[in-house]
Amino acid sequence: MRNDPTSTPSSAVMTGGSRLIPVLGGKYKVWTKRVGSGPIKLLTLHGGPGFGHEYFECFEDFLPQAGIEFYYYDQLDCHYSDQANDEALWSVERFTQEVEEVREGLGLTDFYLFGHSWGGMLANDYALNHPANLKGLVISNMAASISSYEAYAKTLRAALPAEIRAVLEEHEAKGEYNAPRYQEAIFAHV
Repeated sequence: MRNDPTSTPSSAVMTGGSRLIPVLGGKYKVWTKRVGSGPIKLLTLHGGPGFGHEYFECFEDFLPQAGIEFYYYDQLDCHYSDQANDEALWSVERFTQEVEEVREGLGLTDFYLFGHSWGGMLANDYALNHPANLKGLVISNMAASISSYEAYAKTLRAALPAEIRAVLEEHEAKGEYNAPRYQEAIFAHV
């Protein structure tokens, strides 16, 4: 068909399922990507806040084969989405509204919502505020109570060796969360 003068070339840009969805009245855009096709629709909410979708990429090995069409979505200020860098936007209520804007932008109805960690807290809030849109909710590795989580984290931290706690406290007091010593303490001992 390439050389057929009667054929009309497609004007659609091939994106591999990626789309930018406008949020906050179109002021910003968040990145989404559809993988697979099927009767079951699933929107994923990553952890963090601040992580991206990448650790969900293993889903590509089994969800599409099971007839599940799923969507990656990087929340505002994360990876492929716009970087607003405005802490005033970092509230559960605002992120919950963002999920609703993404749902509308993707045209999802009667869908499943999967939330991991922070995404689980966000999914829970979304389900409480927009239950009619959901067919089901899947929550993974989420703390249902921040106060309970903080108490548990303090117990775990108290069990660390004194020198590791000192490194953590030193860098946290300065806001140096990316310092090599801090990172080493976190990933080797926490």
